[in-house]
Order: sequence, then C-alpha cells, then structure tokens
Amino acid sequence: MRRPVPIANAVDACRRRATTVGELREVMHDRCPQRLLTPARPLEHDEVLRVARPDVVLCRGVPKFLELNISATIYGIPALDRLADAYARLWPGAALTAPAPILAARSALMAALMSRRSGSGGRLLVPTWRSRFGQAAKLGNRRALRAYLRPTVESAASAGLDVVVEDLSRLRTDEHGRLYAGDARVDVVLNWFHTWMITDDSGGVDSIATALAAGTVELFLPETMRLLRSKQVLAWLYEDLDLLPAEDRTLVLSHVPWTAWAGPQQSRTDRDAVVRRALRERADLVLKPANEGSGRGVVFGTDLDDHSWRALVTESARQGTVVLQRRVDGDSVRMPFLDPSSAAQCDLRLPYVLSPFLVGGRICGALVRHVGPDRTGSRVINLGAGAVANTVLLTTRTRDHGSASRRR
Repeated sequence: MRRPVPIANAVDACRRRATTVGELREVMHDRCPQRLLTPARPLEHDEVLRVARPDVVLCRGVPKFLELNISATIYGIPALDRLADAYARLWPGAALTAPAPILAARSALMAALMSRRSGSGGRLLVPTWRSRFGQAAKLGNRRALRAYLRPTVESAASAGLDVVVEDLSRLRTDEHGRLYAGDARVDVVLNWFHTWMITDDSGGVDSIATALAAGTVELFLPETMRLLRSKQVLAWLYEDLDLLPAEDRTLVLSHVPWTAWAGPQQSRTDRDAVVRRALRERADLVLKPANEGSGRGVVFGTDLDDHSWRALVTESARQGTVVLQRRVDGDSVRMPFLDPSSAAQCDLRLPYVLSPFLVGGRICGALVRHVGPDRTGSRVINLGAGAVANTVLLTTRTRDHGSASRRR
C-alpha cells in the first residue's frame, strides 16, 4: 500500500542521511534523553509510521502539512471517538457519520503485531506511570490514569488481546531478559510516554530497556518516532526535491510550506544562506524550534523588526536546530457560540487546525483544534494555550454540513 505523502517521503529523507536510529540521532544533533532508543535498529517505514497525527491547515481548501507529529504521546483518542459518535446521532437519517474509530484501528494493528511476534498467547502491557508532565500530570494520580485508559484496554481486549494494566514501578525482568508486569509475562508494550517525563518508576523503564536489548519485548510505538517528528525533516524534503519522483515532488511543493533549517551541526556557509533568506523574507516566515511542540518558541517574523529578527534567528540557530517555514494563513470556519452575557447565539469565523490520525497508513478520525470566542486573535492554535478540541464527521452529500462538527 502506498504511504501518505509527505509522511512516507519524510522517512525516505531520513534514510538518505542515516541507516540506523543512532545515526539519525547524530545527524539531527539530538540530545534529548531517550532511555528506550535502540541505536542499532534500522529505519523502517512500517515500524515508525504505525501511528501519526500530522497538523494540517487548509489554505483555500488545499491541505498544508505544518508538522508531522509522529510521536508516542498522542492522547485524547477515546474522547474523539465518542465525540464524533455523539455528533453523528444529532443528524436524522444518517446524513452524517463518524469516521472509522481510532481506538479500533489501533487495537487491530496491535493485534496484528502481536500475531506476527508471538502467535497466540502473547500479552500486551498498558502501563500507568507518574509524571510532572503530560496527561498523567493533568490527571493527578495512577487511579485516574487507569480510568482514563479503560477505553484503550476494553478496545484491545475486544480485538482479542490479552491485556495487563500495571504501573511502571512494578515491572521487572528475569535472568533471560523477559519482561514481567507483576507476575504476568509481557510481549508488547503500549508506551504512551516519553521516558524523560517519567518520575518514580523504581527501575521499570530500565526493565523495559533490558527486555528490548534481549529481544524479548517490543514497543508498539518505538522511540524512533520522536526523531521523525522533528520539523527538520520537512526542511529535508525541500533539500531533496531533485531526488524525488515528479509526482512526489509536486505533492511536496503543493502540500508542505517551504521549510529550511539552521543549526550548530550545519556549515557556516549554509547557515548564513538561511539567515540571509530569513532577513529578506521576514514578513512571510515563522521561526520554530525543530524539536519543540505545543507552540513553544514559535515566533512570527511580522512581530519583530529586522534587527531583532536577525538576532533571534542567528542566536537560535547557534544554540539548537530551528526551522524557518513559509507562513500559511489558513481557512476559517463559521461556528456558533452562546454569548455568556445574553445567552443569545453569536456566529464567528474562526481559524482551525486539522489533525487526521493515520493508523497503519490509513486515515481514521481526526482531532480538530480551534480557538474559542475569547481568543479570536490567536495565531498558534494549541490546546495548552486555550484552544478547543473538536472532531469531524463524514458526508456523501455535496452541500456544506460543516456546522455538524462544531462544538456544542
């Protein structure tokens, strides 16, 4: 099956620069602690593209990929499936339907992986953990996290998987490097975490690392995925345009905003060339740290004067890898809200970001982020900055049913 472009081309761009995970990390100058990374492992499409959720902005109806978001820490899936179903029920006559459930698609993919790896009798670990960051921190304790993960567990069990839910602090390995969660032997780990986030695991992450090294366990979401989420990969797509088949080259030019990178591992000549272009085109560009997320460190060229912009780009590229990306002014959607002061409905046109889930290379549901009526001037649309989570519905009709995907 042909992989979605530019997702597949992103892996190809990495493979042109590195043959193993460790080599890719060196090329990227990545220094983030990764306790479960396997440096000698080759880069394979099927492994690193099990789950992705690119950020897409529609520009006059044309999708533009701003980030690839190939990462282990993709939360909120149960809520999206339920939200889409609830919206669909509001429309009589099945005029609108929910997309394929994300949880079911992911569970089917895990079942296929388990079958290839263990045949019958394999076991999936869905771990809990403590952290100062991410979803575990928001929920506050392991019991709340276990409740949050219940739809995941139920979906995996419905797909025929033997599932154990256990805290990382209760993991251990035996003398053969086999992983145990309590007394249950584990074959595959659904790792919904970055290891640098984990606190108080009593050596549980090290036990997973030992089992990985022994080849007795597999991560459903390999930590290699975190490397591929780097925005530097989008810049490599533009560096490699002449190496792509004509069809893929056209798709990249049509659907990825121009992106270039600058960083300490770059030659002085190349870095100076990027800085010069950044100065010439300041008003049309956005600077982003290559390996940050949630809108952290994003600066629009229009917010600074020439002197401040030069200083920012130069110093940022000296300290770490950054990308400069062509600014995209996306389409907006008309949405109704209740005015809290009058209880009357008011309609506003709001910008949004569409993030389709790709599970095993197939599109399932989608996360939609948009600002609320009190943040209509926001340009970085991120849940951590107050954006609202939403989703989409499907229709076979030609007239606009966009209002069905609005938050109510």
